[in-house]
Amino acid sequence: MTKKESNSSAEKDPAQTYKDARHAAPYAQPFQDDSIDLYDLWITLWSKKWLVVGVTVIAALGSVVYALQQAPIYKAEALLLPPKTKDFQPLNVQGVKVVQGVKGVKVGGQVTQEVGAVNVFAAFKNNLNSRTLQKKFIKEYGLMEILAPERTPETRDEDIYEGFANMIKIDDAVSSTSISIELHDPEIAAHWVNNYVKFMDVNTISQIVENMSNLITNQIRDIEYKIESKRHMAKQRREDEILLLKEAIIIARSLGVKERVDATNVVQNNQLNISTSSIPLYYRGFRALQAEIDRLRNRKSDDPFIERLRDLQENLALLRSININTEEEMHEVSIDQAAYPPTNRIKPNR
Repeated sequence: MTKKESNSSAEKDPAQTYKDARHAAPYAQPFQDDSIDLYDLWITLWSKKWLVVGVTVIAALGSVVYALQQAPIYKAEALLLPPKTKDFQPLNVQGVKVVQGVKGVKVGGQVTQEVGAVNVFAAFKNNLNSRTLQKKFIKEYGLMEILAPERTPETRDEDIYEGFANMIKIDDAVSSTSISIELHDPEIAAHWVNNYVKFMDVNTISQIVENMSNLITNQIRDIEYKIESKRHMAKQRREDEILLLKEAIIIARSLGVKERVDATNVVQNNQLNISTSSIPLYYRGFRALQAEIDRLRNRKSDDPFIERLRDLQENLALLRSININTEEEMHEVSIDQAAYPPTNRIKPNR
């Protein structure tokens, strides 16, 4: 009997064991530690200490060699101010308004605007960024070979001009304006800055003088056209008047009106309603009409009878008398500090 119970108990144990194992499995997993053992890390680094030292030394030496191989770059800078009144006084011509943006030449008693320091300095600063003048500067000073010493047939001129334009740095502050160039040679950098400022000053003056001359020329042409137009129309009106008088003579002869007819008597006799119509020309009589025709035909000039013609002629004489003294030295900029060869480089920062 005892033996049978033992077997029965043994048969139940595997199922019970499986059930218990299934529920106990999650708690039987091992614990994973994510912490770093600094001691083991130190031992690992120390075992490779010569590799770490070698890499550090090579990187340091490489950085030093790279820094020493970089060519130094110097910055030459000039400080600029608006010009003084005496520097551009010859441009202030009576009756002429000439700065960038003007609408024309003002003459004949109209209010004119004198050329001011702000206007001419603004024109100068605009030219500092002019690509056309930059190209002209490069060609006049022979800088193509200097800017592109290793030039090949594939090198475009526009790329060289673009590179030079990027070299010019302009800082337009409230109180002053500065222009600078960064180059490997401090002497050349300073020389280029000073020449560039001088070149732009001269060309700005030339542009303004040319602008003045063109405005004056255009205004003279316009006034001459108006005068000729007025004279032509005056001649046409005189011929029209002669035709009207001729017709009036024919009527006067046919009516026998030899002398002037008194318009007052005509009105009193109800021959003419003076409030609704004008007195006919033939009332003057054909003798008076013929005299007027002779007078119009023998007129040598219609100028005294042209309205406002003398005003136009006065303006024309004023414009023709303008003489801009280009021989006198003029400037559109005042140099506060010229560029000088710098002694300290700005790049690289070793």
